[in-house]
Amino acid sequence: MLRRLDDAGMSTPTATPAVTPSAPTASSTERGVLLMTAGGLLLGTLGVFVEEADQHPLMAVCFRCAFGGLALLAWGAATGRLHELRLAPRAFAAALACGVLMVVNWALFFAAIDRTSIGVATVVFHVQPLWVMGFGAWWLRERIGARRWAAAGLALLGLALATGLAGQPQRELASTRYLAGLVMCLGGSLSYAAVTLIAKLVQGASSFALAAWQCAVGVLLTAWWPLTQGWPAQPAAWG
Repeated sequence: MLRRLDDAGMSTPTATPAVTPSAPTASSTERGVLLMTAGGLLLGTLGVFVEEADQHPLMAVCFRCAFGGLALLAWGAATGRLHELRLAPRAFAAALACGVLMVVNWALFFAAIDRTSIGVATVVFHVQPLWVMGFGAWWLRERIGARRWAAAGLALLGLALATGLAGQPQRELASTRYLAGLVMCLGGSLSYAAVTLIAKLVQGASSFALAAWQCAVGVLLTAWWPLTQGWPAQPAAWG
């Protein structure tokens, strides 16, 4: 609230103009699309390394979080961004929630690969952009046109054709183990979509801080597995 002097010399309050958040610019939107695409490309190659490592899903999640966290801390120290790890209580709670959801997401996705295949798990898991768009339209009141829905559906169809999903044997598709893998993929995609929405809504937390705290939460939640089951013995698992 500001105050000004009137003609009689008396001070009278005047309202402070409200500051409204600026809308995303074309350049920031384009940068966001490129970053999301790069993240999708990295995620798309993940299944190959998980299958080659041949480890329990919790083991894979634990070391993914450990190595990822160390890399993020090193990068944060090199760029002077470690101070961003200090978060306000609400932002910290959101970061912890994202961490738990990401552990659920990774564990379900890795377990689904073992029960189905890399191609099938990747296709089913990548319905998550549709979850994000749907929840964004319902919860965040974002306007999503028919063109974007059609583009997302076409991309998912192309991914399914590229991975040979239609060529799966009918007997395999009807097995309990296979169906469990599909359910795990859907659960993982929902968890991933929830993380995306929370990250969009949280205030006062950078992407670096969110990712670093996610890795820290992941290590804390899964460290019991290698400590009780032993470290990976095969050299290929470490390579």
